[in-house]
Amino acid sequence: MTTPEINTHGYRMAHGRHHGELITRVPVSYLKWMIRERHTEAKYAQAELDRRGTVTPEIEISGHAIDSASLRVRKIWHETRGKDEGLHAWLCRMAVQARAEGVPKGDKIEFGGVLWVFTEGEWPLLKTVMRAKGGDQ
Repeated sequence: MTTPEINTHGYRMAHGRHHGELITRVPVSYLKWMIRERHTEAKYAQAELDRRGTVTPEIEISGHAIDSASLRVRKIWHETRGKDEGLHAWLCRMAVQARAEGVPKGDKIEFGGVLWVFTEGEWPLLKTVMRAKGGDQ
């Protein structure tokens, strides 16, 4: 959803946690939340993200997933990452592949020696990762 016809310059938030603030000062995470929750000002949030050139990821990655990956699947990351690909970028790439090519295992998806746990919404969220049975750290 792009909204190039809305000019966000000078627009102040009418509702919520950032009531009265210029939308240009609202954090990206809050703007994305507004869109995901279909907030009354979601179209302004999208217009502001468009203005900033912010790319909405195909899959959001939780902090817990990053922590879990750094502790539980570090070896797999090192073996399968691209050149100069950090943990977050690797998780983004692999999560998309897991959803497309992975094998469902109850509420998890097995792919690349990792069990991937997602929450579905307007944007899928990677909640956590863990080694698949028999996988290496």
